Amino acid sequence: MNRVYIDATIPSYLVARQSNNPKIAEMQRVTYQFWSDDRFEFILSDYIIDEIEDGNKTQAAKRLQAIKGLPRLLVKKIDLDLAKRLITSKTMPEKAFIDAVHVAVAARNAIPYLATWNFRHLANPHTRPKIERICSNTGYTPPCIDTPKAILEKF
Repeated sequence: MNRVYIDATIPSYLVARQSNNPKIAEMQRVTYQFWSDDRFEFILSDYIIDEIEDGNKTQAAKRLQAIKGLPRLLVKKIDLDLAKRLITSKTMPEKAFIDAVHVAVAARNAIPYLATWNFRHLANPHTRPKIERICSNTGYTPPCIDTPKAILEKF
């Protein structure tokens, strides 16, 4: 079983109303396919819960239901320290602190993959090598940060 840390974009795309935008609709389809694939064990942190509880209450309830029963990791001070390092090194902007925490939790727990649809701060070809360098320099094996589509294509 392949362990995959998920950020909040995954349950969001999973339960969102079907989009009329073809690109978003495809991302929703791929997310459902990814979620349904039993080759993956999805893992999240307690920070994800806070993120997916925001917004429309009906959609938030659907997101919470989708992740019910998944293994949850508690964010520890060591994770926050690595996240701060990702920010202070200018690898990620301050406004992406929660995203940096996701990277830190996945790295500390040696989770090989971090699945996201966040192209701005995570699944970004310019940011990923910098994230990998900071994690490695801190003594952690960085997760492979990618979209569900890219992760599915690897298997």
